[in-house]
Amino acid sequence: MLLSWFNRSGALPESDPQRLMQGYIQTDNPAYLAQLIQCYGDDLYHFLLKQSDAALAADLSQQSWLKVMEQKQQFAGHSSFKTWLFAIGRHLLLDEFRKQKRWVYEISEDLASDYNSPAAAVEQQQSELKLQHLLERLPLLQRETLLLQLEGFSVLQIAQITKAEAETVKSRLRYARQALAKQLGEHDE
Repeated sequence: MLLSWFNRSGALPESDPQRLMQGYIQTDNPAYLAQLIQCYGDDLYHFLLKQSDAALAADLSQQSWLKVMEQKQQFAGHSSFKTWLFAIGRHLLLDEFRKQKRWVYEISEDLASDYNSPAAAVEQQQSELKLQHLLERLPLLQRETLLLQLEGFSVLQIAQITKAEAETVKSRLRYARQALAKQLGEHDE
């Protein structure tokens, strides 16, 4: 994997993502990038996986890190590193959807099964599938905005990632929640 190549240079004690990126920009030391990958690699992959399949998510995740390497000088520090990284990943995903002429998300078949009992695993899988089906029914921009919020991004960070106004992001979140609440009400009847 990409991370193993960077680990050859040794780890650095730095942990602040902004400083790590600035260190990488200034020195080109891959150890800085390795720490960023350790911090955010899984988050980016899982964000992309929720919107595509495992192979595409892995490919786009690696492409995102390559873009970080290629475009490191473009990181101005106006947003958090994670926001900048997710914006890169999002743009790559949208470009891929355009190429494939595919604007719907697919269900991930890779559900975790690390549970103590088979009944708990089945119940968890059913809940995840139900949520995935409900999310699939949302319009693309509402679904994407909600997924970004679930990743822990603030409204302002989502606005930066999606290049939308903060009020637009708030509206998308509100409509997504209303649609999910309505769908949950229909499923319970």
